[in-house]
Amino acid sequence: MATLHYVEMLPNRESQSRSDDSADYTCRVNLRGNLGIDNAHDTAILMRTIMNGGVLRFILNLENINYVDSTGIGTIIRIKKDVIKVGGELVLYNVPPKVNEVFELVNLKEFVKIFYSEQKALEFLRTGQAED
Repeated sequence: MATLHYVEMLPNRESQSRSDDSADYTCRVNLRGNLGIDNAHDTAILMRTIMNGGVLRFILNLENINYVDSTGIGTIIRIKKDVIKVGGELVLYNVPPKVNEVFELVNLKEFVKIFYSEQKALEFLRTGQAED
């Protein structure tokens, strides 16, 4: 199954009025399906294109992902490294239990923060820290 992408732009500040500066937004990319050898490259291109548009903060919502293989994990790591190079940040959100088990096996949590509350993910992206 191919990965479907649904992209949303969220203002970095709750009281923020409309802005033309893409750095004033967090991009939430909602994935559905599988993230693997057949389609991880498409996800990487999408994320890189959004980054090239000036967005620096990303939430990758994995709530509707069924499967992630080593190529998908490598893609997440590569995207995270690319975002860091431009002074941004990437976090994962709503990782399903089976996918989370794979992430634990490869210690992905040591490199990419995972949140189960969108509010805490946004808070972390806005301030660099989230309250427990």
